[in-house]
Amino acid sequence: MFGIGKKVTVGLALGGGGAKGFAHLGVLRVLEANKIPIQIITGTSAGSIAGAMYAQLGNIDAVEKRMKDLGESNFFKKSKLDLMVPPKEWERQKLIQRITYFVKQQFILSRSFTRISFFGSEVLEEAFSILLDDTDIRDTKIPFGAVTVDYLSGERVLLTEGSIRKAVAASCTIPGIFPPVSWDAMKLIDGGVISLVPVVEAKEMGANFLIGVDVAPGIKEELDIQNALELMFRADEITGYHLNEWHLKEADVIIHPDLGRINWADFKNGDTMIRIGMETAEEKMFELRKKLKRKRLHHRLI
Repeated sequence: MFGIGKKVTVGLALGGGGAKGFAHLGVLRVLEANKIPIQIITGTSAGSIAGAMYAQLGNIDAVEKRMKDLGESNFFKKSKLDLMVPPKEWERQKLIQRITYFVKQQFILSRSFTRISFFGSEVLEEAFSILLDDTDIRDTKIPFGAVTVDYLSGERVLLTEGSIRKAVAASCTIPGIFPPVSWDAMKLIDGGVISLVPVVEAKEMGANFLIGVDVAPGIKEELDIQNALELMFRADEITGYHLNEWHLKEADVIIHPDLGRINWADFKNGDTMIRIGMETAEEKMFELRKKLKRKRLHHRLI
């Protein structure tokens, strides 16, 4: 186990949030520039992508280069992820634009009732073939764990060995959007179902100074619920919010970039989200350094 004895072991837990995961790159750049020694990384969903890339490559420039390569490929055009993004300024859209979006949504809904997922597994496989080398998790430069859930047993699963591409794909399989990943006798889905920011998992891997990066939007207070389906989604949102708050209590430092209500599938504003991640992390550096220094002093005294 990592972090035994009096040594302070820094763990970084990167949370889920789809496209908002770009902010993780900004946070990582600031941590690297400030020479914060990241010794363990755990990731859920989008956080597992950023975390796995950094754990494998060990350099933020290399990570951003691969993200740029993905953006310059035909991936986003072919994947049609934009179908999931509502039009900006919805209320101001012309009638034909609103009708077009409504038709798209009905198409998505009809497919969700006839298939186990809207997209096939090839969407994630293509992305990870660009972003990650096809190696075992145990071969990363920084110890890494991807958080996922077995929907058969309902148990959380922390993957720390095996194919890193497959593990990250499992952590990213949003139920109904991407198909579950078969792993031994398990059927794995998005880790955010149970652990949106995997601080507890970083602690389990041996970290005793925990940095949590939460890119989730928080809970929306102004609502206009019109039907039973929206009410069910709201109930699920409330459950997830409070579960995440409970997990974050384990963190020594929480970095929470304010990304507004950006849709999880809106990948067009990556540079803006990276910038916000950097700005938020910079604002937290004084607190982080102070708490890390105090933790190190405490461990020298015991």
